Amino acid sequence: MVVMHPTDARTRLLIEGELAWVYGPRRHELAVVRIDAEGTLPIGNVILRDIAGASPSEFVRVVKPDLDSRGRRPPNTDFA
Repeated sequence: MVVMHPTDARTRLLIEGELAWVYGPRRHELAVVRIDAEGTLPIGNVILRDIAGASPSEFVRVVKPDLDSRGRRPPNTDFA
């Protein structure tokens, strides 16, 4: 689970309960997004819970997954 400031979540187009990629220095994982309703979390900070790829005081990136594209495929081919 990743808890974010509402402004940060809005910037990344994330909503409450959505999945987001959390990229840490060693690995990346999908996490459920929670929005800090009280606004006590400073902008730019996140709270991580049950994320094995990050330790306290490390930089992480939170990214909305691109579910619309399926990666590369040969030209002139359609989805089956």
